[in-house]
Amino acid sequence: MSSLLFPEVDEKATKERVDSLLKNYHKIRRLSGMPIEQKVTATYSLDPKSFTGMNSSAIESGTIKKLDSVSLYRDINAAINTLDAYYGERIYVKYINSTRFYDYEVFSAEQISEATYYREVG
Repeated sequence: MSSLLFPEVDEKATKERVDSLLKNYHKIRRLSGMPIEQKVTATYSLDPKSFTGMNSSAIESGTIKKLDSVSLYRDINAAINTLDAYYGERIYVKYINSTRFYDYEVFSAEQISEATYYREVG
């Protein structure tokens, strides 16, 4: 019954994906607040227009990128806010803080062992 409610999760792959996502947190935050600027100059092309339903306009693709970034930014912050304060602080120090620290700087400043740090943060 538990397999129906909670399917088996590949923890290693999940950790790698979360780590990759959080390493791009600053980029996502920057993109979510990025103003969308229109091109001032005309673009001339001999290529025929695409009628595949894909958004080819720079404004549309910029808007979609911004909306995706805003949604992702909110989801990341909501996920971090659901964590216990202790673990939320660990994530903040490792990924979100404007000053990037190496792992050894974090666990030595927190006065915890390297094994404990990697067990908690990953």
